Amino acid sequence: MNDTTPVGHITRLLLDAGYRSVSSPLVIGGLKFDFPAALVGTETSPDLILIADTAFEQEERLVTKLEGVARALDVARSKRPLTVVIAGPRPSSANLETMSRVCRVLPTGTVLDKDAEGSLRNWLAVLLPLRLPEAHEPTADALEQFSKLGAGLDQEVADLVNPAKQGTRAVQLQLHQIIDDAVADAKEDGAA
Repeated sequence: MNDTTPVGHITRLLLDAGYRSVSSPLVIGGLKFDFPAALVGTETSPDLILIADTAFEQEERLVTKLEGVARALDVARSKRPLTVVIAGPRPSSANLETMSRVCRVLPTGTVLDKDAEGSLRNWLAVLLPLRLPEAHEPTADALEQFSKLGAGLDQEVADLVNPAKQGTRAVQLQLHQIIDDAVADAKEDGAA
């Protein structure tokens, strides 16, 4: 597969995420379906993912093929969710709606910025494993640095920073105290 094509980029990203490629043409219940690429997921994400390219295939033909695949999966009593990733020009709203009746549809759009990989990851995020940002500093160090800045903060905010070292519950109690004090002050001002 040529990785410089949109289908190649999508396929490589999904393979790197742990999906495995299915031979082409896709055969379900003895019927053959031709797609540029097809992948299946593992236990945690058992999707059957079909990749279509609307630059080389008419929308109506794609809709017909997807309806056929969905019907073949139903007849075969497959439990795999069906997802189609669309590379190329975005199909019309009517065709997208028709496709979405039989499968999850993920149009990828056109990459206009310099971060093509990031844009593609955003469009396919529902299929990819969650990547959490790495912490650069331990939380205690960050709180310590924030505490040093406390002199420039409002007193209520500074009062919340100090108990943060003791955990969530300490911050909640301090916040409740700040609110109670504000309500009591408001009542006193109203009575005067």
